[in-house]
Amino acid sequence: MSLHTPNFLTCPAFPELPPASDQAPNEPASTQPNRGEPVSPFEKTAEEKPASTQSAVAPKVRSRHRTGWWIFGMAVIVAVIVTVPAVLTLIKAGAAATAAKNYVQSAQTKIQQLDIAGAQIDLKAASSQLSLVRTTLLGVGMWRDLPFSGTQIRAMEDAASAGISTLDSAVDILDVASTIIEALQGGQEATWGLNVGIPSTRKFSELTAQDKLQLLQRLYNQLPRLRLARDKMSLALELWRRVPQDQLASPLKSALKPMAETLPMLQRSLDEAVPLIEVILPLAGYPDARRFLVVLQNADELRPGGGFIGNVGTITTVAGDFKEFEFTDVYNIDNPVSGVWREEPPAPLKKYLGVQKWFLRDANWSPDFPTSAETVLDFYIREVEMQTHQKLPLPPDTYVALEPGLFESLLRLVGPLTVNGITFEADNFFEKLEFEVEVGWHQKGLAVTARKDIVSRLGEELMAKLMALPSARWPEILDLLTQALERKQIMVYSRQPELRKVLEMRNWTAAAKPALGDFLWVVDANMAALKTDGAMKKAVKYELDATDPKGSKATVTLTYTNTAKDFSDYRYTRYRSYTRVYVPEGSELLGTQGAQDDDFNKTGGRYVPGKADVFKELGKTVYGAFWSVEPNKTATLSFTYRLPESVVQQIKEKKYRLDWPKQPGADKVSLTLELLFDKKIKSAVPAEDQNKWGDARYENKTDSLTDRVFVTTLD
Repeated sequence: MSLHTPNFLTCPAFPELPPASDQAPNEPASTQPNRGEPVSPFEKTAEEKPASTQSAVAPKVRSRHRTGWWIFGMAVIVAVIVTVPAVLTLIKAGAAATAAKNYVQSAQTKIQQLDIAGAQIDLKAASSQLSLVRTTLLGVGMWRDLPFSGTQIRAMEDAASAGISTLDSAVDILDVASTIIEALQGGQEATWGLNVGIPSTRKFSELTAQDKLQLLQRLYNQLPRLRLARDKMSLALELWRRVPQDQLASPLKSALKPMAETLPMLQRSLDEAVPLIEVILPLAGYPDARRFLVVLQNADELRPGGGFIGNVGTITTVAGDFKEFEFTDVYNIDNPVSGVWREEPPAPLKKYLGVQKWFLRDANWSPDFPTSAETVLDFYIREVEMQTHQKLPLPPDTYVALEPGLFESLLRLVGPLTVNGITFEADNFFEKLEFEVEVGWHQKGLAVTARKDIVSRLGEELMAKLMALPSARWPEILDLLTQALERKQIMVYSRQPELRKVLEMRNWTAAAKPALGDFLWVVDANMAALKTDGAMKKAVKYELDATDPKGSKATVTLTYTNTAKDFSDYRYTRYRSYTRVYVPEGSELLGTQGAQDDDFNKTGGRYVPGKADVFKELGKTVYGAFWSVEPNKTATLSFTYRLPESVVQQIKEKKYRLDWPKQPGADKVSLTLELLFDKKIKSAVPAEDQNKWGDARYENKTDSLTDRVFVTTLD
């Protein structure tokens, strides 16, 4: 057995042959060493003995050189095997990214040229190239696991995924846009833009009934794809945000940058457009005709569910056309059934308004709009059927309440309206309208039942002006309507489940909100005070002391000023309100100040204290009280109470939330907060003025234009 064991470095790739011999082929074998017998390792044959020292060393040096070159060659081969495919893969991915960029740029050009189909082809091709980038990068092997190269490769993969979602969404959007253009253009040329998809000078009033039908049909058919495009856009934006931009390969970054810059804008547009279309389609009477009950609520005579219901109208829509547009005085519905109507009014209406029956005009008693809406629809249908002695063939199933703030905004959009020789402007619209329906009709010798006919004519004139606006201004209308819905200047409720679901998802039903922490909702109800809410300056102050060892204590103080100088104005008198304050369920009333048994006129000019009603409603504890404010005077009403353990526990957990919903119609109430905690405030939304940071007190002042939420985190 040999003492030298070969290894993979010393052992040749092939077996060595015996060394060459000078012996003749026929020489006897006896002259050769006996291969079958062991030979001492110290013995050498003549052939193995070196002739000199130099001849003995040289073969070993040459052998070492051959081994070194062989190792180097193998290393080069391995490096080539490992590196070249990865380099070729990255080159291929880069070429695909560049191709995607070129396709996107081509699509942008085609969009400007209104070649929507061509743009879609380019975007699909760009998406395919990005898919190629993603799949190609799977072939980089071990480079994916190395620190620098792996980060770059994974960033490229994430970016490609974001790009694919973005481009797929863009294709869907262009598809939907194409159908809208076809429906509205009428075959005419139009300038394509992000905001307007039809000629900027075309008007809605110019569309034929067939045009409107086709538009609604295509919107209806494309709505599922619009929803999908919205979802894809959200996903694309989320993927794009995950991409480490500083490590992104420049070709891919350049290819996606044009789309990425528009992602937030497109997402906002879709988030607004989809629910609006979901609401507009059924409201426009597609696919089925729809009949609405529409009321104009006068916030100068405030009721819990908005202003007093003064004008009631029915509107029937069929595929975008109005087949019915009629308004009348609410008393024309209530009075004919007064002898047979038997609905019992809520106790405060009975006591402070002095009514024995509950009619349509007072039906919006609940501040939860869906609750009031159900009552209004029920009363309207039953009262009308009592008058006509027959069932309504198409009873309204959707209720829309409109507040004054909406009409002020619309008149600023369309300009003044002139009806019966009277010009109504945004700043004086309701002032002039109130005069006409309260005084002017009598001066002109009109019948009392016709005193509000002017409302229908104003509505028709307003609709005509809106439909005459060029399409370039349609986005303004949509923005205005969205804003009005958020401000509860438009409130919509439907008995149709799908429409109601969409409205609820967008918080457009003005439904009562749940108490997710602390909660404060002030709700006034004008009790025979004429239009005096229009002369009231209302301020609410909320004080919280969370340092009290007995438990967090809150005080709500209402300070109302009646700015009417006296009783000479036909619109104003002393203010009379039954006010409800909704607080977290389980709150404990400690005391109240300012409640009255009735106003000074009924108590002989002296203050007679009243009591606070305490009850539960809409998942809240409610404190209710009557109070009044004389002209040119200021009065206060306050409630002090302990907050329930649920709110105290949130504060102990260093979190605090206060919801302050808006009462519909109450656009100008101010709110002042003074909240004292037992720990310093770490953060707050909305933030205080910076000079008030760093202590345990939160102070803020805001208005009632929309629902407000305040959140603080404690150290």
